[in-house]
Amino acid sequence: MKYKCNNDLFAAACLVSVALGATSTASWADSTAELFSKPVEVFDPNPSDMTDVETSTWEPPAPVDRDIFICASFPTMQDPYWLAANYGIVTEARRLGVTLDILNAGSFKNLSTQVSQLNDCAAKGADAVLVAPISAEGVSSAVRALSKAGIPVVNIIPRIADGTDLAGRSTLDYYQVGVASAQYLLEEIGDAEANVALFPGPPGADWAARTVQGFESVIAGTNVNLVTTKFGNTDKSAQYNLIADTLNATPDLDWVVSNAVGADAAVSAISAAGLAGKVKIGSTYQTGPVRDAILEGTIEWALNDNVAVMASIGLDMAVKAISGDLDEGMEVWPVPQKLTIEHADAIETD
Repeated sequence: MKYKCNNDLFAAACLVSVALGATSTASWADSTAELFSKPVEVFDPNPSDMTDVETSTWEPPAPVDRDIFICASFPTMQDPYWLAANYGIVTEARRLGVTLDILNAGSFKNLSTQVSQLNDCAAKGADAVLVAPISAEGVSSAVRALSKAGIPVVNIIPRIADGTDLAGRSTLDYYQVGVASAQYLLEEIGDAEANVALFPGPPGADWAARTVQGFESVIAGTNVNLVTTKFGNTDKSAQYNLIADTLNATPDLDWVVSNAVGADAAVSAISAAGLAGKVKIGSTYQTGPVRDAILEGTIEWALNDNVAVMASIGLDMAVKAISGDLDEGMEVWPVPQKLTIEHADAIETD
């Protein structure tokens, strides 16, 4: 079994397994490989109405009996979320016995780098390509070129819209992430009014924009006052500065609802501002640090979108597409969960 993981990402995946529940780096693969080899409950969305979903079961493939080489393109590895996605793919690649080249564009600002990396996958002789796009529109021409060359492309995590030549999608529509996050917030505040600041993620990232759209659709006409929405790259210092500035400018803020890196940063920013216990935090997705903060009581809730499982299903799809066993254009979403202090230990995090 071979890996070709840029920037020591295989080691990073090992560390993420510890953050997300594995007992030791020595046993990280053995303790979690079973998670990816089991059937998974998924949503089957209706592309013409993304709010219309049915539930089915995803059956992972058996280990392969021939050489398969797959490229996986990520926008960044600068926060735990993407390390967890990498972890899911690396673990599943090891289980299936495929050769994997993980490509890291380095930032959500580096669309041209990601496009170049996708083009390079064809030159390297990839049998299939996974892409978590910086911009759905921005990678569409590269995706079409790969497909035209007979290389199946599977979209993972941020969703590429219909009309692009994809073999399959293992994604979560972030509009639904925004919807669920707003619903969680309303459950928490009840009949009270709340001033809320929203920190969805990087500017120009489709998933961040979709999060805002879904969130705003639910809070319209409710007792939630969305004071501000601020976009920023998902590194902790950038998120901390955005949140600290907002706390200074909005003394009557009640809630920060943020991407996971921002939620983690908000714990320190709120404490530094002397607002611990007054300003509460919700996270639009979960990472190891967010889960720890939930257990400590410093973050109220997070949406667990099963990112490592989502990524592993993407690799499964690529393997099935290579062998002709994938229904063309198939799309699934692993069923998400609400993560709170009451049941965080009971949820099998990924």
